[in-house]
Amino acid sequence: MKIILVLASLLSAQMASAEVIADNSFLVEEAYNQEPGVVQFISVFNKPVKGTDWTYTLINEIPIGDETHQFSYELPYSSIEASDEKGLEDIKFNYRQEFFRSDKIVTTGRVSLTTPTGNDEKGFGKAAMGYEASLITSVNITDKWVQHWNLGAGITPDAKNTAGEKADNSKYFWAVSNVYLFADNLNFMLEFAGSEEEETTGAKAAVYGSQVVMSPSVRYAFNVGDWQFVPGVAFPMGVTSNAGDNEVLLYLSIEGKMF
Repeated sequence: MKIILVLASLLSAQMASAEVIADNSFLVEEAYNQEPGVVQFISVFNKPVKGTDWTYTLINEIPIGDETHQFSYELPYSSIEASDEKGLEDIKFNYRQEFFRSDKIVTTGRVSLTTPTGNDEKGFGKAAMGYEASLITSVNITDKWVQHWNLGAGITPDAKNTAGEKADNSKYFWAVSNVYLFADNLNFMLEFAGSEEEETTGAKAAVYGSQVVMSPSVRYAFNVGDWQFVPGVAFPMGVTSNAGDNEVLLYLSIEGKMF
């Protein structure tokens, strides 16, 4: 009983001292840019429940001056069971600008450039530059409920498939995250993400594929000095028949003042 009381006291103290989480959802972008001088490192590991495929992505978010502007890059590394290959995929660079901020709503725009760093012959990239834009809005519905909305589109001209055939690939995507603030440092989330995306099927030929994914998740924040750590876990599952296998997603955010 004494041990339980001690643990409860420590947890209560930690929850009282931790700052409110203003992090990223796992499948959905939140509209909050990094504060001046505060740099964030995000690790995302996801794996289907069945099979041995997996993907690890490292994301680094860096503020440019104040919270209005932010730069980030994404380094994805994957393992493909069918070909028994592992490799770096196409690297993505992002610029975000905050357009509007009030006590209830924050709206941010993002433009992205994907570079052909992956080996397209092994299925790790499209051997072409990709372009993307999205609008991100975060809304405080109540003191305990926050929503985040994403809407965007992209195009990759002359995207290659593994056979070396080229075609323009377009995509459209949306996402929404519902975050319940159980405590300042403990959030429960329910995310939905959908997309319509083309894949090259032949020379100058591409076919759209669509999917909708639902993902329940939880994240917890704790502070170590001036740094905040936010581990989390999610369970993305396909809502549509062609959305792919159910997955497990592991998340870790580390952010702190660096300049």
